[in-house]
Amino acid sequence: MIESKKLGFSVDGRVLLTDVSMTFEAGKVYALVGHNGSGKSTLLKLLAQQQKPTSGQLFLNDQAIVAWSPKKFAQQVAYLPQQTPTTDSLSGKDLVSFGRYPWHGLLDRLNKQDKQYIDEAMALTDTMDYADRLVDTLSGGERQRLWLAMLLAQRSQYLLLDEPLSALDIAHQVDMLKLIKKLSRELNLGVIIVIHDINMAARFCDHIVALHSGKMIASGSVESLFTPQTLQDIYGIHMHILNHPAGYPVAMPY
Repeated sequence: MIESKKLGFSVDGRVLLTDVSMTFEAGKVYALVGHNGSGKSTLLKLLAQQQKPTSGQLFLNDQAIVAWSPKKFAQQVAYLPQQTPTTDSLSGKDLVSFGRYPWHGLLDRLNKQDKQYIDEAMALTDTMDYADRLVDTLSGGERQRLWLAMLLAQRSQYLLLDEPLSALDIAHQVDMLKLIKKLSRELNLGVIIVIHDINMAARFCDHIVALHSGKMIASGSVESLFTPQTLQDIYGIHMHILNHPAGYPVAMPY
């Protein structure tokens, strides 16, 4: 598991995150929600070791994260930033193969097992048809599936995804979240995802962590957070809650 204890982050005297204590387990999908600037991406970057906390502690599998080497940490935790690197002249398979970097290094040759993991990741994400296509020629949804395949090829226990739906239309958002939930169940992956749409979080995630002004103001199951008062605390507006026929709540502002 990944555990934070009184985690905080400040820069130039400005507090971006404070006193966040939370445990993330394998086999569950966690949504980080809140208004813009609430601290969602900051928390994810701290969990991914992209930034160092200025207060508090982080643990991975009951061991302080500072005791993990970057290589060993990357073998357990895979991170996808909101702004992905450029993919000029890369084929789909080339991109997915980068997932093996934490195990070998960038210049080492891929062995038979590496190639097996790459093929498995592409099969799980239904991206084999893009293996020889240039990534930059693909649609946003197709590219996001390839990035997800790259994380799966990394064979990590946790996937940390910063707004992976932001450039996708509604159909591809649903498609991506269905896939993420399916992979979490089948591979026992812990997934932590920054997401803006609270209704998408309710439909596809197991646990919601709500942030406001750098503080964690609520954490729990979808059912426990979907109350008018809690949603107003998170977003600052009144919301009416309906029960969707498919079995999940839907919040509507009024």
